Amino acid sequence: MKRTARSQALLSVAGPLLVFGLPAALFLWWGRTHLHGVEHGIVVALGAFGLWRYGWQLLNYVRAGIYATWYYPRLRAQAEEVAAKAHWPDRIFIVVASYLEEPWVSVESMQSLMSNIADVPCKATVVVAVGSDGDEALIASVYRAHPARGQVELVFQRQSQGKRAALGHALRAVARRHRDEPNSVTVLMDGDSWLEPGGLARCLPFFLAYRDLGAATTNEVAFIPNRSLWHRDWFGLKFGQRHVLFQSHSLSNKVLTLTGRFSIFRTSIVVEEEFIASIERDSVDHWLHGELKFLMGDDKSSWFHVLRKGWNMLYLPDVTCCSLESRETPFFEASVSLPYRWFGNTLRNNPRALALGPARVGGFIWLALLDQRLSMWTSLVGLAGAVALAVAKSVLFIPLYLAWAVIVRSLQLLVIGWHGHAVTMRTIPLMLYTQWVGALVKIHAWHHLGDQSWSKGKAQQARGARGFVRRLVPGGVMVMSYLLFGAAVLLAHSMLRWPAIPLFAAEAAPTAIDARQHGVTPDDGRDDAAALQALLERVAGRGPVTIALPGGVLDFHRPVVIRHSDVSLAGAGREQTRIVSHIRGTDGAVIRVEGTRGPVIAELAQPLAGDARRATLDRAAALQAGDYVWLRQPNDDALFRQLGSREWKREQPFLRQSMLKVASSEGNAVEFDTAAGIAFAARASQLMRLRPVQRVRLADFRIEQRNGTQDIAQARFRYENLAPELAVDGISLEWTADVAIERVGVFNAGRHPLAIENSSGFLVQDCVLDGAWNKGDGGSGYLRIARAFHGKVEGCKVRNIRHIAVQWSSAFNRIENVDSEVDVNFHGGYSHHNEVHDVRFAIPREHKWGPVFVTPANARWAPPDGPGNRVTASPSANRAPPVHAASPAR
Repeated sequence: MKRTARSQALLSVAGPLLVFGLPAALFLWWGRTHLHGVEHGIVVALGAFGLWRYGWQLLNYVRAGIYATWYYPRLRAQAEEVAAKAHWPDRIFIVVASYLEEPWVSVESMQSLMSNIADVPCKATVVVAVGSDGDEALIASVYRAHPARGQVELVFQRQSQGKRAALGHALRAVARRHRDEPNSVTVLMDGDSWLEPGGLARCLPFFLAYRDLGAATTNEVAFIPNRSLWHRDWFGLKFGQRHVLFQSHSLSNKVLTLTGRFSIFRTSIVVEEEFIASIERDSVDHWLHGELKFLMGDDKSSWFHVLRKGWNMLYLPDVTCCSLESRETPFFEASVSLPYRWFGNTLRNNPRALALGPARVGGFIWLALLDQRLSMWTSLVGLAGAVALAVAKSVLFIPLYLAWAVIVRSLQLLVIGWHGHAVTMRTIPLMLYTQWVGALVKIHAWHHLGDQSWSKGKAQQARGARGFVRRLVPGGVMVMSYLLFGAAVLLAHSMLRWPAIPLFAAEAAPTAIDARQHGVTPDDGRDDAAALQALLERVAGRGPVTIALPGGVLDFHRPVVIRHSDVSLAGAGREQTRIVSHIRGTDGAVIRVEGTRGPVIAELAQPLAGDARRATLDRAAALQAGDYVWLRQPNDDALFRQLGSREWKREQPFLRQSMLKVASSEGNAVEFDTAAGIAFAARASQLMRLRPVQRVRLADFRIEQRNGTQDIAQARFRYENLAPELAVDGISLEWTADVAIERVGVFNAGRHPLAIENSSGFLVQDCVLDGAWNKGDGGSGYLRIARAFHGKVEGCKVRNIRHIAVQWSSAFNRIENVDSEVDVNFHGGYSHHNEVHDVRFAIPREHKWGPVFVTPANARWAPPDGPGNRVTASPSANRAPPVHAASPAR
């Protein structure tokens, strides 16, 4: 490749990177540092399919780079060296399928072909399959006017029974003229292909040098003279991506298509009767459609024959064939109909190619063929996961996923540009459009393999499944495939769960598991989190399980996430089992217990009083005893007036929220275990189904957050974010019920030592929370209780953090028998009916807040709290008296 071409292509990438890539990166960075809990969902959304997709792309990019910079230059140099000494064939053959092309296209194509023939020391027989007398006369006039006509024998075949039949007749003409020259080649090309000067001369040396080479194909670009920039850029993107992938494939001496636009074959192959027959009347057997005769896709038939016979194939990236495309069809119509035909041809051919097995076709190429079947689904996994998370958790997952997708496409642009294909400002939108719409088209093509169509000029042919059943079944199977795909996405995001039905009682999980027997090895300096996470996934759903953590130092280089109920992590003691976190990042946790929130299932049909337990819904919600639901009502001016909030008057987050457990349900009536404590209005209040992780126990270990060689003493009484790159919580609970944290120590947390959110019935008992690297504004360094209900913190020691914070709708929580060197902070957001009892304050003078702090009416960070928050015993204090300690209600 010429350096100027690569430089110009890379220069074309700069604009899209600045306009799309940079804002996407900034938005994603903002999202991961400001949106609580979001990045874990993004990781889940990628899933196993996403890992396959991106890993496969990366492997192809690496292989393409090796081919372009090392493997192919060696092949080219050796071929040129051999060609300089070898005997070139006396005659080569060129078969051109030219059917009802526009006159200017036929002229340009034929002139380029004649000029290329003039550059090689061979005679050539050119067999042109034409569709009319006018086509024949025009091509003959170009031939007669060219100086190389004496070197060329021109033969015309009339196309009247379709392209395949025409190619068969043309190849039989080649067979009659072929004299068994081993170095002779035959070119199969379309009548709208323009070959760059010298291209043919650069192709032939490979067939002289490599006797096992059966066929080769070349780089492609498109010339589209109409005004549609979208058409031009769409074809440019298609050929740019093809250029990269074909180099990766060719590293295995195979390609996945010998394109009909321009491909070269060893003549001894194409004159075989078996090859000609496959071109004329190729077919496959299908379980639904019976025998499927290929209408189009002659390039797939020729490729399959070469592959099955064991010949090598090559991609020649430094030879370019230009497709002269006249596209007057609207872009959307063309971008659907053309891929439908291409994908149909590929997928009809795919099963028989896979059936040859990796031993015949090579392991990498066999996996590439397998990916043709998987990519239609893996292309949709990220988008489907983002939509599911947007419905279940937050609509922000969609723009965050789009930002991630744009960043990935920006990197792909760099790869395409480095390989010499220019891009435009439309390329990234086209990449996303092609991925998602193309996947839907490919799925439809796979389930309707009987649909074949080809239109050129006024000629149209089509074949579809016959009979009522054959018309109905493909659509039904496709719908079932989409349903299974949706179920897989929801299962991957824990929005659906497998029923916990033990099939064999003898295989029930043990009640206690020694983590050391599953790769969790103390004091070895290696990561233990991956092994512990794998163990947690293996025991998921087996019933109550206790995982015993050994004494010693356990190193965590990644978070551990508990997504399943009835699991206990028990160490050897708070001073014996030491979890040392080396995690760097934002908005995560060393240990995270995490359930999910489901969709809205109903609205209140009647108001629900604060002391009421029975609710009437506007529809039957199919709830059962033991289910958890989330009740919420949007903010309004009446609520702000009730609270006396002078500054904070926002739509989000909702202040009236409650997590409730269902006691019974019948029809539209639901009875809850407890009252919500505040009133909810009819119609305005929504009920959402929850899938909380329940009955998890964390006990008898300690967590320490490392910060290189830094000493935590420098963070004492400094209420700022000293290490924002370590904004990692010690333990976090989200969407949980009845979780117990007992005799646990969290020292030098990155952000919150303990964060409890969207949870009910938690117990934090006999724990030590000491120190945080980040205690600045924006919410860092808390024992955080937010949107949490009916929980208890007792018997704990708290020091060197910012607050014990009760905030954002939390209700019916109790903090008692606690030794605290920090304040209890009613931090605003309509928390209500929480109680502080027997907290022994020993607050140093350097701490900025008194023992109990209550959010004032003019606060900007949150509105004031609701009713019923109480301090039931006077806290002792070594300096300032509590603020509103006796009655913090407004």
